[in-house]
Amino acid sequence: MKKVFFLLAVAIFTAMSFAQEREKTLKQYGYWDNWFLQLQMGGQYTFSECQTYSSFSGKLSPTAALNVGKFFSPEIGSRFQIGGWTSKNNIVGALYNVTYINANLDVLFNMSNIFRSYRENRGFNLVGILGVGFVHTFKNQNVFVSTQFEPQQHTLKSSNSGSIRLGLQADIRLSDAWSFNIEANGNLLRDDFNGQEKWKTYNDATLNFLAGFTYRFKNRGFVLIDPADPILIQSLNERNNELRGEIQILNNQNKELREQLEGYKVRYENKQITETEKNTFVDNESALKDTVLISVIVFRTGKSTIETDQEFNLYTVAQYMMKYREKQVTIASYTDVKASTADINLQVSKKRAAAVIKVLSEKYNIPANRFIIINFSGNKQSVPINNIWNKISVYTFK
Repeated sequence: MKKVFFLLAVAIFTAMSFAQEREKTLKQYGYWDNWFLQLQMGGQYTFSECQTYSSFSGKLSPTAALNVGKFFSPEIGSRFQIGGWTSKNNIVGALYNVTYINANLDVLFNMSNIFRSYRENRGFNLVGILGVGFVHTFKNQNVFVSTQFEPQQHTLKSSNSGSIRLGLQADIRLSDAWSFNIEANGNLLRDDFNGQEKWKTYNDATLNFLAGFTYRFKNRGFVLIDPADPILIQSLNERNNELRGEIQILNNQNKELREQLEGYKVRYENKQITETEKNTFVDNESALKDTVLISVIVFRTGKSTIETDQEFNLYTVAQYMMKYREKQVTIASYTDVKASTADINLQVSKKRAAAVIKVLSEKYNIPANRFIIINFSGNKQSVPINNIWNKISVYTFK
């Protein structure tokens, strides 16, 4: 029996390790997140000495349990249980009750999330249970058994023993906080659990059938996010810093050019400008008009949500467009060519461009007619040396 429990545990942990290889990762949670409370009631059948003397229904007895637990991930959790009531047993044809209390520490394996992708609002979850416990039985009154000769008196002692548990629980979601559960678990006990010890090579055991409700405290559930690539983030941040520096240089150049142009304009109106200076004025005005500014917004794989660390880039874009109101912005959205099909990549590109336009229009009041949109379906890459770097939208201002 112990070998069976061991093999089952190894199989569950192996399956769990394969399930951890997901493309996304979990948002970090605190100690007080994902706690739950369970209240269960049901029936119990005890396997012990002389069980063949009575029917299955004749040995059924009530049992109850109160559980407090926590899920550490979508796959793994644990619970502490206090339970007990009575256990019906048989001695030479006479039924008697054993009153007991048990304390169990169970490891919970959400099989639905181990073998399938995680979904918080899944209506049904199958949970495996593997645990150990401690059982105390209270001293029983003397049991009198009638035989063909004369009544015999049997004294049944109290006992303390450890236990091993294996079970399954079906969890049916009712709401974000509540669910209904049905559970079956088997418990392997010492031979003297029922006050009798006749065959030391065998053990007593109980089979419990329980039903009850689970309440999950806030914060409940898990959120999956795209994993952060430190090297990619560092590279993009360095590129962003370079672009910011270039923007600052261009802004300074534009400022100098405008100051020069204002000076030329005053002198030109006062007829104090030479023919050579007049040509310089025209050249500088043309140079200022053709100034090009490039900025980049980075997105996560398959996403069009603008992350907080990209808002500064949008702010810079908005400031530039509000200062130079005659300029237009060309938005070229790219995707990782290996991320998905061309059709899906095209839709992602359109959503990325729309997300940027939404922020610039609603937050900074940039008119929609100042945007020129180009969407690529993944067949064109902005950065040919690394596909992952192409999860971007490039904004060119003219």
